[in-house]
Amino acid sequence: MKFITDVLPGESVILTTSLIHCHLQIVDLFDKAVVIFEYSPPAEGWTHESLCALDIPLERLRGADAYLGDTWVGSTEV
Repeated sequence: MKFITDVLPGESVILTTSLIHCHLQIVDLFDKAVVIFEYSPPAEGWTHESLCALDIPLERLRGADAYLGDTWVGSTEV
C-alpha cells in the first residue's frame, strides 16, 4: 500500500485534524463497498509514518484503496 499523505513543499496537507482520528479503511479497488480491513487510529492520530508502518496483508488482493473517513489517502495502484 502506498500512502499519499506525506507533504512536499507547495502541497496541501491531507492529514488534517478532522481526519487523523478517523478509522482507516482498506477497500476493494473494484468495489468500494467491500471493506477488506479496518484499523483504529493511534491515540495521537494518524501520521504519514504510522500509516506507512502498518503491515497490511495485500498479497492476494487484486488491488485496494485506503480511506480515512471519505478522503482517499492511498492505493496499491499509486
